[in-house]
Parts: sequence; structure tokens; C-alpha cells
Amino acid sequence: MGDADLRVDYYRLEESERVLATLKSDFDNIKDDTSNSVDVWSHADVADAMGDFQGNMDYNRRKLSEKISDCGEKIAATLETFREADQDLADSFDEERQ
Repeated sequence: MGDADLRVDYYRLEESERVLATLKSDFDNIKDDTSNSVDVWSHADVADAMGDFQGNMDYNRRKLSEKISDCGEKIAATLETFREADQDLADSFDEERQ
């Protein structure tokens, strides 16, 4: 028997799924506070610019969170598909032996 044409690293896929879930949680729980930014930046124009940046960052963070979630769902579906394929293959070998 030769080498397999496809090797699935379940551990790596499972770890990727866990890491993505953690990243999504981190992104979703970031709290921005620019309410005191005039005190920090000492100038209203800079504080306004930081407020604009925060708004843009919130929007982009939400979009990125959605993409992370989508990727995690795809990894979960991939894991399920390969596990089912492995089980079907194992079952077919068992049937051949009987």
C-alpha cells in the first residue's frame, strides 16, 4: 500500500477551531472608551479624530468577527465531513471482513 493521497490532521483543525473561537470572543468583548480622550490628548480635534477612529474600528472589528465566525464554522463543517468519511471508510472495511 502506498502513501495516502490525503492526510487530515484532526488535532490541527480542532486547535484552529478553538483559537478562532477565542479570537472571536476577544474581538466581541473589546470595550473602547474614548469618553476621557480630551484629558488624554489635550486637544478637542485629536479627541474627535480618536472618536472617529473608534467608530471605524468598531465597525471593522464587527466585520472581522463575522469573518472569524464564518471561518470557524467552515472548519467545524470540515471536521464533521472528514470524521463521517473516515467512519464510512472504516465501516466499509468492517463489512468486507465479514
